[in-house]
Amino acid sequence: MKKLLLAAVLAVSSLSFAAPPPAGAPPPKWGERGDNSERKAEMAKKIHMLLVVGIADALSLNEAEALKMSDKLKGYEEKRRPVRETLGESLRVLKAAADGDTSALAQVDQAVQKLFDGRQQMAALDKEMFAGLSKDLSPQKRAQLAVFLAKFHAEARGWKGGGKGRHHRD
Repeated sequence: MKKLLLAAVLAVSSLSFAAPPPAGAPPPKWGERGDNSERKAEMAKKIHMLLVVGIADALSLNEAEALKMSDKLKGYEEKRRPVRETLGESLRVLKAAADGDTSALAQVDQAVQKLFDGRQQMAALDKEMFAGLSKDLSPQKRAQLAVFLAKFHAEARGWKGGGKGRHHRD
């Protein structure tokens, strides 16, 4: 299982070596990487794989159990996707307003409210996901799952922030 985890990590890290945008293409806005629906879909698949392999390793699941866990996760990931997109859009509006974009200034209060609402929705979905994934697990396995998910999400925040955790200090 450790070899699978290593392979998954290497697969995700290979995205950083993807081809650059075509010459003359406008630079992406903050929080975007251009029109990259294919890249987003590929990244979602790789994150799903990392999550499944990590859970399988943390819980010592066999292949059949890991596949069952993968199927369960897909449903929760689909529920989280629109909330994640709303959060991203709210952050883009707030960043534009913070940078002085006058067209975004009128949307600040609405974007802040959507941001807080989205975070509450995401927390509720996280609870629902944990309950669904851990339903048939022993207390020890539920604890292992909770620890893994907390570490995974903390590391994911570090990936988005350039490799350092949100509150990293040198």
